Amino acid sequence: MKLNVSRAQKKSNPRIRIIGTSHISEQSVTEIKKVVAEFKPDIVAVELDSQRYAALMSKRRRKMNLRNALKLGLFGFLFYIIGSISQKILGKKTGQQPGIDMKTGILEAKKAGAKVALIDRDISITLYRLSKKVPAREKSKLVFYLLFGGFSKNKINLDLSKVPKDKLVHKLISELSHKFPGFYRVLVAERDTYMQNQVQLISHKFPDSKLLIIIGAGHKEKMKKFVSKLINTNN
Repeated sequence: MKLNVSRAQKKSNPRIRIIGTSHISEQSVTEIKKVVAEFKPDIVAVELDSQRYAALMSKRRRKMNLRNALKLGLFGFLFYIIGSISQKILGKKTGQQPGIDMKTGILEAKKAGAKVALIDRDISITLYRLSKKVPAREKSKLVFYLLFGGFSKNKINLDLSKVPKDKLVHKLISELSHKFPGFYRVLVAERDTYMQNQVQLISHKFPDSKLLIIIGAGHKEKMKKFVSKLINTNN
């Protein structure tokens, strides 16, 4: 595959662009609209799987029944419930629907006549792996940290309407990887690899298409490094 990148352009591929977002951020909505209008992508890849895509784009709430809960494992099910409640609470503070960044990417892609690619791993697999692969001691430690605010000794004031700065995101991800390696592996590292593989497949199948990748800020750094290697490998 050849991505038509000159030597002077290797560090900035004109055919692949990445946006790191916050899932409840007004700033993310504004940036996505601006980039889609200016970049005019042929494909917009979003950090969603088919289940979350359907839930996000449907007017009906997705109900978690016992059958689905059993597939996730007890901890995966609890993590899903707590995560959903937290997102709703934070979403109310910003006045934005949780997942508004991905929904905006999808709607703007459709307006522009671009294809939409779902590049994230099935959420059921991720939640099941949380139940089975993260040690019980680490799960208990996370509950303790959530209850007593032990994540960062330095108090961080976040503007929820904006995407955190790269330096802060790097710090938080680094802290997660050191204190909760099991959670980091399942929630971040494994999904990083999965999404990178999907991007590689897209770039091979559509080598001449302009690709816009919309992912959470926590995945942006690794994706940028991967895309850079992908470009250099194909030149």
